Amino acid sequence: MSQAAQWGFWLGEFRVTSGKSKAMRLASSYVITTCATLAAILLFVGLGSQLLPASVGFVPLPATLQSLKLAFILNVAIILFGWFRAKDLKEAIEAWEQAERTAHRNANVDHATGLANRREFMRTLHELLTEKGQGALLLIDLDHFKRVNDLHGHTAGDQLLSVIADILGHSARGGALCARIGGDEFALLLPGAVREEADARASALLEAIAKPVRTGSSTLNVTASIGLATFDSSLDETAILRRSDVALYAAKKEGRNAFAWYNDELESELSRRNQLDEDIRHGIERGEFVPYFQPLIDLNTRDLAGFEALARWNSPTRGLVEPDDFVPQAEVTGLIGPLTMSIMEQALTEARGWPAHLKVAVNVSPVQFRDLSFAQHVMRILTATGFPARRLELEITEAALLEDRDQVLATIRSLKSIGVSISLDDFGTGYASLAELDTLPVDRIKIDRTFITRFVKSERTAAIVDAIAMLGHKLNVPLTAEGVESEQIRVELSALGCSEAQGWLYGRAVSADTVASFLEMRTPEPETEAAPPEPIVEKRRGTKF
Repeated sequence: MSQAAQWGFWLGEFRVTSGKSKAMRLASSYVITTCATLAAILLFVGLGSQLLPASVGFVPLPATLQSLKLAFILNVAIILFGWFRAKDLKEAIEAWEQAERTAHRNANVDHATGLANRREFMRTLHELLTEKGQGALLLIDLDHFKRVNDLHGHTAGDQLLSVIADILGHSARGGALCARIGGDEFALLLPGAVREEADARASALLEAIAKPVRTGSSTLNVTASIGLATFDSSLDETAILRRSDVALYAAKKEGRNAFAWYNDELESELSRRNQLDEDIRHGIERGEFVPYFQPLIDLNTRDLAGFEALARWNSPTRGLVEPDDFVPQAEVTGLIGPLTMSIMEQALTEARGWPAHLKVAVNVSPVQFRDLSFAQHVMRILTATGFPARRLELEITEAALLEDRDQVLATIRSLKSIGVSISLDDFGTGYASLAELDTLPVDRIKIDRTFITRFVKSERTAAIVDAIAMLGHKLNVPLTAEGVESEQIRVELSALGCSEAQGWLYGRAVSADTVASFLEMRTPEPETEAAPPEPIVEKRRGTKF
């Protein structure tokens, strides 16, 4: 092989190891191969004046030109090789460029929605702040999205996310960036936006998201909560995102399907609640939450019918904490489940040695009745404690029926099938009472204390209580009156047909150590202590647990 041919083939296989990417190295290889091909052409041109006429037979080919003929043939081969090599290199370069684009997309785009992902969002926000930019950030979270997955399946949930992403994507105009930064959490970055513009965007998004979404055979209705914060280059991206998150929490606290702006007071409130969350979590682990027991009295015999177990937090730093101060927060954070199960297990363990006719009533959060595994948890506790299911009464509020009604009813039926009783607590203060009583399989109705405490003071309130009592009688559902504080109220309620009562007339909620004294009194007498002043009564009209 000629020297030119050897150089040509070697250069054709040359690989450049320098450069920042494979695409650049392939481009360099392409240039070198092209140069080798051009060199071969020039070599041929240099010899062509003698070689070409001889090669086509116009003149005799001297023996001394045999090597030139071979060089000609080899150089033609090099030229053809260069053409094919250039084509292969071009395709390889395009493939690597596509691979780099795919890798960039995988690193910066959310696959489920096609929006920017959290990494790209944070990078864009960082660049904006580096350039001394300012604007507004909207943090958007879908309300109760988990229930969509639980009730309709993850396929419906993914379809809903895709629809929401389209809505948000259409709102990302004028240099705005929309990103999915979590499961059902999105962010809309508005560079240069002022408060009025952000307000308008938030209102429009809430309206658009609240529209029904059709997925297969189901129609999904979902709302969103939005937290807003303005920013400038004095903040970093983490601080900006935190401010929007604080505002988002405030929007959810307002009742969801709303938006709220960040302010310094919200920051302080969030810090307090975060500390409360941590204390509740640690309190559950350390067994600081204990049941207190309030007597339930049979109004016909004035005998003890059982106790209602009410949660108390025996905190080493906060003292004895009432339910109003921890139950709402536990419901928001999802800690209400383990908290209630702990109270129930302690109460049933304590009540296992009580007389066989005494029942235990336990308040249950609406959140738990929507839990698919709640009935199994109750059965596990009954088995572990050996407490008879027929002596357990679970109290449900009307709020539990406002969402996931089918799941709530299924849970109630599962519990009743093993012998657990269900009572409708705080009756008359909700929204679904009369509409649901016809199909709701409850064993008892509890009249809310707000009616009982005004029973003898207001004719209108007395008429309402009378109507509830008649309703219970017609439905053959026994009644319990909460908040009984005087003998006069007891007499009136007994005349109306109420079968049970509880309240300060018969005793406050007491610790397990004190319950033994109640069990010694088969016919409890009213306490001699007068009922507390009205302001204290009002304070007790809060969360019952």
